[in-house]
Amino acid sequence: PLSATMGSLVGAMFKESVPAFTKYYLALLLVAIPVGMVQSHLRKELFDFKGQVKFYMSYHMDPINILIHVPFVPTLLWSALGMLTHSNPIFVGAPAFLDLSAFGAALYGTYYAVMGSKLSKTFGFVSSLMVFSMLLQVRNYPLSLSTYTMIHFFSWVIQFYGHGIHEKRAPALLTNLSQATLMAPLFVLFEIAVHFGFFKGIAKELKLEAAKLKASYRRKSK
Repeated sequence: PLSATMGSLVGAMFKESVPAFTKYYLALLLVAIPVGMVQSHLRKELFDFKGQVKFYMSYHMDPINILIHVPFVPTLLWSALGMLTHSNPIFVGAPAFLDLSAFGAALYGTYYAVMGSKLSKTFGFVSSLMVFSMLLQVRNYPLSLSTYTMIHFFSWVIQFYGHGIHEKRAPALLTNLSQATLMAPLFVLFEIAVHFGFFKGIAKELKLEAAKLKASYRRKSK
């Protein structure tokens, strides 16, 4: 049966000590990432940094919601990498360090280098460095799987709280999968850079366009 085949496949991806719920959640997350990338490609926005930032900003304009996202978006990626260190090597005979955390970091780090470079080479380098620094941290100073799992799901919950109570708008996850699964940490890094005085002109332009998008949404939802 298909369910048995899927169960065997998911089981082979992770170490036996990983709870079944965590295995299936991580497997679903690993599927959601390429699905989101295909979705963005079909919209011709996969490598459109400004377009993606504008869309993201239109969902994150409330100051408290933004403040919530600044720490808790990066912790999603960091804790996911931590959980993925409990996976098996990506193919039979591969060294132990070539697991799903290494694959995920390589994917994110490469994509962030490309997207970040659309602003500047330095930002591209820093964006990629952020991802590989997270990987090095979870590899060299690991926490327990249960700790990573609790931090990960708390990060999701607090962000939904920010959207529901403060932004009063559903997160972009429900309309643009790649925003939540792939791009969000890069957007947060961009917001931090703007806070420290970088890319002010681009940020001002994008915030004006994002405000128009949000206003359009408000009119349509009435």
